[in-house]
Amino acid sequence: MLVEVPKHPKLTREQFLAAYNKGLKVIDARNKVAFAEGFIPNSINIQGNNSFATWAGWLLNYQEQFILIADDAQMEDLTRKLMRIGLDNVYGYISDVAETGLPLQKAEVIDIREFETLVGKPDVQVVDVRGVSEYKAGHVEGADNVFVGTLPWNLDKISKDKQVVIHCQSGDRASVAYAILRANGFDKVKNYSGGMKEWTEAGKKVVA
Repeated sequence: MLVEVPKHPKLTREQFLAAYNKGLKVIDARNKVAFAEGFIPNSINIQGNNSFATWAGWLLNYQEQFILIADDAQMEDLTRKLMRIGLDNVYGYISDVAETGLPLQKAEVIDIREFETLVGKPDVQVVDVRGVSEYKAGHVEGADNVFVGTLPWNLDKISKDKQVVIHCQSGDRASVAYAILRANGFDKVKNYSGGMKEWTEAGKKVVA
């Protein structure tokens, strides 16, 4: 049976702003680099790759409408991915964040050198957002583990007073986590995008 893939409306600036100001969730499906360079406040970055449906399933409420940020050419694929997990509450989409006229935020992405200077400092909280088994197999000394899929329900584990640095394995999940924290009023957040992949390849200390 062929299922017709619904075509979601491309929103005008006015339609987008009206929905955004009512509090509709915005899912930014652009790649993490484009997201980091300028994103709409409170939007969540779930890249439109093979893991898109997984994180959408974790982080979206099946009853709530949401808006997508994606290219026209991406929409059919993303809609199919969402339909497979029963998420069909797309209100509409936009492709250009600049056209909204909203002041865009930038993500603070740091490299391994800066990350290394922050590890172990008393006024810094390093948060590893990988799964528990990955964390147990090997992590940066002193890092706390809060899985990105459950982060919205565990915000009390993140310090609002310390400098927070998040990372995952190779940067994708950290971009999701960064967006969640910023959307929830955490202003002192840095994203070490190289993650455990770069850290271990560089021969840095790992504890299990």
